[in-house]
Amino acid sequence: MHGPVSMSNEEPIIVCQDVRRHYGQFEALRGVSLTIRKGEVVCIVGPSGSGKSTFLRTINGLEEIDGGNITVDGISLPGSRRETTEIRRRAGMVFQSFNLFPHMTVRRNVTLAPMRNQRLSRSEADKIAERLLARVHIGDQIDKYPEQLSGGQQQRVAIARALAMEPRVLMFDEPTSALDPEMVNEVLEVMRELSHSGITMLVVTHEMAFAREVADRIVFMADGNIVCDLPPSSFFSGANEPRVQQFLSKIR
Repeated sequence: MHGPVSMSNEEPIIVCQDVRRHYGQFEALRGVSLTIRKGEVVCIVGPSGSGKSTFLRTINGLEEIDGGNITVDGISLPGSRRETTEIRRRAGMVFQSFNLFPHMTVRRNVTLAPMRNQRLSRSEADKIAERLLARVHIGDQIDKYPEQLSGGQQQRVAIARALAMEPRVLMFDEPTSALDPEMVNEVLEVMRELSHSGITMLVVTHEMAFAREVADRIVFMADGNIVCDLPPSSFFSGANEPRVQQFLSKIR
């Protein structure tokens, strides 16, 4: 395995050491170790069933770990319920399915968590929602309901909702996989803009052109472990790893 590559002189914000997760006899994660520094954009790629999404979900406590440890912005897992809740606040997650509340307007979907968790007033939360929805280019949809929006617009609401909690890390789990092809680019464009904003991003994706363009590092997973951790130029040249070469040959 190649050693991790750092494109940043900043201190680590996520440190995963020997992380293990199993379901019965099946080992989904087999001792995964990864360090991500502040401001880095790291894309995790690999074949289906390689453990990518499971790994992402362990980082913000959605999946319990069966071994090893994870530290996010100084808070360690496994930990108490309060610590897990704080990690989820600091490490926002955007899922494949948008997970918006269908009975709430876009405005309410974005303002709910800041009002509940940060005790903001409605007017304060409204200002944040208006600013963030404009940032993801759907400010004019703020008083519509999710069912009135396209899939791409709903995913951009989900991104704004994650940003509303002012996370230190923004994590994406295959954010375009549920979208029709014509809607993929509008979501990727927002993610490109975010990648230049200085926020730390951890992205599980099958969008290879996007990964090549925005990632500081590409982490390739297979069979529940990290095979290599490389800058895009080295990864896309084949990385001298048969598993990587096989993977790239199928997507080119």
